[in-house]
Amino acid sequence: MPSWTGPIVAVVFVWLLTGAACLPVLAAASVRDAIGEWPTDRYVLNYVILMAAVVVGQTAVFLGAVVVRGGIGGRSLFRWTFLVAVGYPAVVWVILAVVLPAIGRFDPSSDGLDGRIVLALAAIWYAVVVAVAAAITFFLLFVFYFPG
Repeated sequence: MPSWTGPIVAVVFVWLLTGAACLPVLAAASVRDAIGEWPTDRYVLNYVILMAAVVVGQTAVFLGAVVVRGGIGGRSLFRWTFLVAVGYPAVVWVILAVVLPAIGRFDPSSDGLDGRIVLALAAIWYAVVVAVAAAITFFLLFVFYFPG
C-alpha cells in the first residue's frame, strides 16, 4: 500500500538539498541585502521562503510534463529532466539578475562580489546538483524496480 509520507519526505529532501546547494549565493553582500529585505524582515525566514519557492517552482515545471502529456518515460524523461535541470536555473537567474534590478528590487553591484556573477555561479551549481540528484534517483529506481 502506498504511503502518503513518501512524497512529503521527497519534497522536504529536495528543499533541504536546494537550501544547502544555494548557500554559496550568500557570499555576495548584494544578495544578502536583497534576501534580508523581502518578503519579511527576518533574514533566515526569507531564505527558507525563497528556497521553498524555488523547490515548488522546480517541482511544478518538472511535473508539468506529466500533466500536459499524461505521463513521461524512457528517453523523453531523461531529456525533460536535463532540460529542467539546466533551463529552470537559467530562467531563475534571468528573473533575479535581470528583471529584479530593472524594476528596482535588487542592486547587484553593491560592495563585494557582483550579485549577477554569484547568481550565475549558483545557477550552474544548482543545475549540477539537480542533475546529479536526478541521476542518483534514476539509478535507484532502476535498481529497485527493474523487472528482471
